[in-house]
Amino acid sequence: MILSSDDLLKIIHDTKAVSIWNHKTGPVFWYAAAVPGPFYVNTELAIGSALAEKLLRDITAIIAATSDPAARAARLNEAILTAYDANPVYQQIVKTMVAAAKASFPDGSYALVSGGERRDWLFSIPFAREAGVPHAFLFKNQDLWCATPIAPHATTLHVADLINNAASYFDLWLPILEKAHLRCIGTVCLNSRGSNGLQRLAKANVKVVALNGIDLSFFEKSRAGGLIDADTLAEIAAYFASPQEWAKRYLIGNAKLFDAPHIDAKSFERLRSFFTNDPWSLKKDNEAFFAAMRTAIEERARTA
Repeated sequence: MILSSDDLLKIIHDTKAVSIWNHKTGPVFWYAAAVPGPFYVNTELAIGSALAEKLLRDITAIIAATSDPAARAARLNEAILTAYDANPVYQQIVKTMVAAAKASFPDGSYALVSGGERRDWLFSIPFAREAGVPHAFLFKNQDLWCATPIAPHATTLHVADLINNAASYFDLWLPILEKAHLRCIGTVCLNSRGSNGLQRLAKANVKVVALNGIDLSFFEKSRAGGLIDADTLAEIAAYFASPQEWAKRYLIGNAKLFDAPHIDAKSFERLRSFFTNDPWSLKKDNEAFFAAMRTAIEERARTA
């Protein structure tokens, strides 16, 4: 079954592929840019959180334990495709991605599918099988491996879980393909977030097909479908209008929403960067709160 946009919306919420924080209790989410936000995207969870977490652990273990490229690819294929064949929702998601590709790229326009280490493989490996083309593994060490000999200057379609700022495309995947004399004609992903990555790829002549965009319209549709309440939509709309004003309204002045003593180490480093560097210029009007947060951060650092 090919998923409708409403079907996909419900799956994304039900699996927490998009998580929305509770602004009454916290803690807030932290993004890679060391700024906070009210929602977080973990696209791989759409196939089921337990399954996604298990497969990512399996992928990590296989890469660590298997140096021979052919054996490594065989083990990765077996782990992912066995899970795929046993999970109807997983199959529906990938088949919907394949259908979107068929509607956007002419038949025969790509000779293989590529996917990047690690999360892309959850989607690119079964996508390649459904599309009936070879799969090229792209590794973070800049290796490429495909079980089928690749013709010079062949075209590839890159399949990904998420496009955010497209850093992995420009830092890794596109240079790897170029080095192998392959041409990427486009990319298909389950989720996109923001416009920056989409614009960068468009300028590089890489056509993007995303099943879903995590933008204000996504949350408006979620509200219309009864998946979030009106207060949640109002807060997220405030965030999209101005992250700084959202922070002033929903965060500043309430230290418990940051939970400096207990958040995970990565989030703590982002929190510390935020209150040290003040990227949103909030300190001037909130000196006492910034001082209190710096004290909490120093206490956490001492006891870590």
